[in-house]
Amino acid sequence: MSNVSKELCLRFAEARRAKGLRQTELAARVGCTQSALSMFESGQPTKLSEETVKKLSEVLGVPLQEVPSSSGVHVPSASSEPHIVVHGYCPNCHCPSNVPYVVGGRLFYRPSRKVASPTGGVRCVQCGELLEMRCPTCGAPLNDGACCAACGATYVTPVVEEGLDIGVYAQTRRAEIIQLRELE
Repeated sequence: MSNVSKELCLRFAEARRAKGLRQTELAARVGCTQSALSMFESGQPTKLSEETVKKLSEVLGVPLQEVPSSSGVHVPSASSEPHIVVHGYCPNCHCPSNVPYVVGGRLFYRPSRKVASPTGGVRCVQCGELLEMRCPTCGAPLNDGACCAACGATYVTPVVEEGLDIGVYAQTRRAEIIQLRELE
């Protein structure tokens, strides 16, 4: 939907997080893919149809008119069930927990898996996004790496500007991530 601003796309992402929904859950509810929703939330409004954006508006309670952004997102610090070890990953490609690299001219992100609650609802400590506990495409258990071993889908959907040299982007972003980790 081309008449939606980048700011409104970000508002939809904030509303989804505030409701405690993962991208895969919301995408299934409104009839789109997790990757299309991820790109939409990152400021690419043309990735969803007008009908899907209207469904999102209804489900999340976000009016399609411009609305000022709400305040920050609460980020819990620990799992409510620490004795059960389950891993999740942050689906936000702009999060420093996801390291970009290029293979065969394609951009991938290797997500850092984090200990999470088996019931879900745990947020990334770096960006506040809800962690994904399974493959967003087929629902298979997570494996190490950037892609699902069962279906081959990428865990984190790359969202970069058109025409960007992805090799330079990946190298620059990795350097930024290293600097951020040194500050921690």
